Amino acid sequence: MALDAQATKYSPENAKILAQAAAVAYEAPPVCQAWAAKQGFSPGTFEFFDVHDTQGFVVHDDATVLVAFRGTQPKQPVDWMSDGRVIHSPWAHTVGKVHRGFYDALNVAWNDSQVLPRRLVNRGNRTVWITGHSLGGALAELCAARAFFDPRITSIPIQGVYTFGQPRVGDETFASLLHGKLGVQTYRFVNDRDLVPRVPFYSMGYRHYGNQTFYDKVGEAVDAMSAVETLAAAWQFARGAFGLEPLAQQVAGLVGDLVHAATHGVQLRDQEEAARARVNAILQSGIENVSDHDMHKCYLTRLGTSLTS
Repeated sequence: MALDAQATKYSPENAKILAQAAAVAYEAPPVCQAWAAKQGFSPGTFEFFDVHDTQGFVVHDDATVLVAFRGTQPKQPVDWMSDGRVIHSPWAHTVGKVHRGFYDALNVAWNDSQVLPRRLVNRGNRTVWITGHSLGGALAELCAARAFFDPRITSIPIQGVYTFGQPRVGDETFASLLHGKLGVQTYRFVNDRDLVPRVPFYSMGYRHYGNQTFYDKVGEAVDAMSAVETLAAAWQFARGAFGLEPLAQQVAGLVGDLVHAATHGVQLRDQEEAARARVNAILQSGIENVSDHDMHKCYLTRLGTSLTS
């Protein structure tokens, strides 16, 4: 099984390979390298980057360059909803703003290690594929945006971005810009009640874009047309997000109030602050405590693959 380097629409086989890459990115570099060799990537082309807690790898063959970002490690607290990181900040392009914490994490890998710009600029005729799970998905989306729009380098065409359990990354202006340029090549996978793709909140100005595949509780897939997220879609998205955790049940009610308030022009600042604090508490408890978020048990299973496939 090899990546279809020239695929211009959703490819189930590409989804499986890129999901495996997102999953193996959590492992030690020798394990990642062994996986890449098994997939037929060229010997000697594997590079692992690890800069200030941003990790992943790049590998290529004659037809493709693959970039895989590591997500948030289990038992590692995360503060995606904290005030210092959740605010919108400028990025490489002059249009739109993005999550400061996510963009800072990408920048350290892009600027300090130079692996990413060097490998992407020197790709030759190879197509570029980028993937990641959780935080890794956010980094994948931002990496694609930066490669395509960074004014300091020649625009790098992106063939496909496949992410799994990815949080929202940027504001509506950012989402609209990226949707217009990369939306048809962007594929997000969401597993049932996975909380992570629902944060940061829509009411905080964050939007998804591109194509979405949603798996319900029995694993049935529902594909959405490529689009920038709307309030109605975000409301439906939020309603189904929360499992049986008592804390999450409280958040579910608060999110419902927030979306209702946005629909009717009502200000619920206190509730929003409470919801943000509660969601952050869930994330701080460890990403493994978020229902339906596990890359192996949930996303690889839904796609019918595994690292041993």
